[in-house]
Amino acid sequence: MTLAPTADAASDATQAGESHGKSSASIRQANPKAATPNGFVGTWVRCFLVLFALCAAWCLATPLGGAPDEPAQIVKAAATVRGELIGQPVRGAHAATRNFRVPAVFRSVYELPECYQFHSKIPAGCAPHLRSSSRIVTVSTYVGRYPPLYYAIVGLPTLVMHSQSVIYFMRLISALIDALLLSLALAIATIWCRSTLMVEALALAITPLVFFFAGVVNPNGFEMAAAICAWTSGLALVRNWSLHPPPSVLAAFVVSGSLLELTRGLSVLWMALIVVTLICLEPRTCWRLVHQHSVRIGAAILVAVGAVAVSFVRVAQTLKVLPSTELPPVHASFVVLTERVLGQIGTYVREFVGVFGWLDTPSPSLVTILWISLLGFLLLLGLAASGRRESVVLVGLMIGSFVVSLVLIEWDAGTSGITWQARDGFPLYAGTPLLAGILIPHTSIAGFGDFARKRVAAIVAIAVGVCQLTDFGWTLRRFTVGLGRTVNLLQPVKHGWSPPLGTPLTALLGAVAVVAYAWWLFIRTRGHGFGRISSAVPRREPTRQPTPETNGLVGGAATG
Repeated sequence: MTLAPTADAASDATQAGESHGKSSASIRQANPKAATPNGFVGTWVRCFLVLFALCAAWCLATPLGGAPDEPAQIVKAAATVRGELIGQPVRGAHAATRNFRVPAVFRSVYELPECYQFHSKIPAGCAPHLRSSSRIVTVSTYVGRYPPLYYAIVGLPTLVMHSQSVIYFMRLISALIDALLLSLALAIATIWCRSTLMVEALALAITPLVFFFAGVVNPNGFEMAAAICAWTSGLALVRNWSLHPPPSVLAAFVVSGSLLELTRGLSVLWMALIVVTLICLEPRTCWRLVHQHSVRIGAAILVAVGAVAVSFVRVAQTLKVLPSTELPPVHASFVVLTERVLGQIGTYVREFVGVFGWLDTPSPSLVTILWISLLGFLLLLGLAASGRRESVVLVGLMIGSFVVSLVLIEWDAGTSGITWQARDGFPLYAGTPLLAGILIPHTSIAGFGDFARKRVAAIVAIAVGVCQLTDFGWTLRRFTVGLGRTVNLLQPVKHGWSPPLGTPLTALLGAVAVVAYAWWLFIRTRGHGFGRISSAVPRREPTRQPTPETNGLVGGAATG
């Protein structure tokens, strides 16, 4: 399959073909008008509103401090906006722990989840209330060495508010920026990847775990969203354009990539692996792209931002983390550590789909099985529909994700124990389904007719919707009445908890948001890539042998 160049790009395509020679690989070109296709902004805005509503629902359904490390992240955010980047050392404490000067309202933030964390049968109503105070005191946090970008954004409300409710505003800002990135990825896939299963792949890559972390104060959600956007825009670039890449897609790749690099200690590594994957997938296209002035500027920005991020990580010693209490530091052989990590694979798979609360509320087994089954089918179809090099890259990414995770786990095992969780490697893991999705042309199911196309769209939308709604309701139940007691979220129980808007309204908001998200996916996938395609969007057509009438252009585009 190749892109059919338009008349405007015909001369450029001829020159590119002559300079690089004929090969079995397609010569991908783009219409310069594709830079601003009709409907992109509207698609992005509509998708953003849906995703922000869903992230906000998760924000309200999770009690304050009810997510992993959230109390420590809140202290870090409040300190960062006040100019304290790495704080002061704490005498007698681990090197990861630092002291910061923050409002006194955050002094007791660590007490919020103490009575119910790690105990899924205990509701969150036992948590104390924070006493409002703007007095500046010293508070410690074990994430004090983390890069400051995310915290500088979500910590802004703490400059004007000093009560418990400020945490919800911090969460909403986090949900806002995460929804912007996720919706941008879906809009790019909808507009510029029409001839593939990219939208379906995105729906499966954005697991319930992503929405959970998007609704709390934690840079994991921001890192996941930025990585998903970087993968999507990068794949769209190298698979569709070798000349005149649209500024919108290029800007999305550079901005999301830069944000990713500045988020956490290993984020630069994830961005580097994304770029390596893109080069391996389309080496000739990447070579032609780097000859474009705009691409060179974007690459320079990514390199410069990456250098700044690496410098901060080295100076601040960001990779120093608290030792694990469940899997403490061990000095064992490579074989013993590998066996231990292999024994954790099932846990990592469950965490990729969703483990909520303080890792005490795993997603229901049926949800995990259904989600992993859909991912497995997507990967198998990607291997079957792709060419030799493409399948090698896909398999290499799957194996590479495991090897990189194994190396990082064992590198840190001697000093910190096994602290690795699926959310730590999510920016890399998410690339596998996205790569598979863009390798699968819609023609692989088009032959079965319009009915089959709509059925596939319905299956994906319904499955994703059911899983997202089940996990949302499951988590809301865990915090309001506890698991194992009752399924009635309104039943009075000891230490029962109610969200700020009340349980009925929060449940309704989550349900409406999930249904709207599933409906949006169905509308975008049932006709995605078929029928008439806008002239502003590059279109793939079967490869044909050059003829005198086509002036040697691959794809047989007209020259006049």
